[in-house]
Amino acid sequence: MKVNTVRFGEIDVEENRIINFVTGPMGFEEKKKWVLIDNGLLGWLQCLEDPELAFVVANPFEFYGDYEFEINNMEMEKLKVISNTDVTVLSIVSVPPKVENMTINLLAPIVINYKENCARQVILNNNKYSVRHYLYNDLVKCAQVKEKVVGA
Repeated sequence: MKVNTVRFGEIDVEENRIINFVTGPMGFEEKKKWVLIDNGLLGWLQCLEDPELAFVVANPFEFYGDYEFEINNMEMEKLKVISNTDVTVLSIVSVPPKVENMTINLLAPIVINYKENCARQVILNNNKYSVRHYLYNDLVKCAQVKEKVVGA
């Protein structure tokens, strides 16, 4: 299917890459069809129902090896999760004009069951994480480590 987007122009999206949100991301609950445009450490979650709507996203586990959370059985059922290996996690990244101040939302990750192509943004019930965790320095460190591994 061809989709027009503001940032990427017309993109071709295969049906099996469409991520169907049970409820759209917070603030956009009615937007349920999305596609992930992977671009290394940071990617884009592009809405297929609104060409102007896209979020910068990242896999928080790339930066924080100790990041962990549990989701309750009701959420697991909504996402049709049978095994944790069926799941991937993304967090929305906010990139202000001064890029050094970019933050990642670790308190409300997007959980994707990639086997069923369904997703939901989950609000965690703990005080360990915030919606504005500074990311820039961790992003730079992670990029440097990956560069060394590739260059080795």
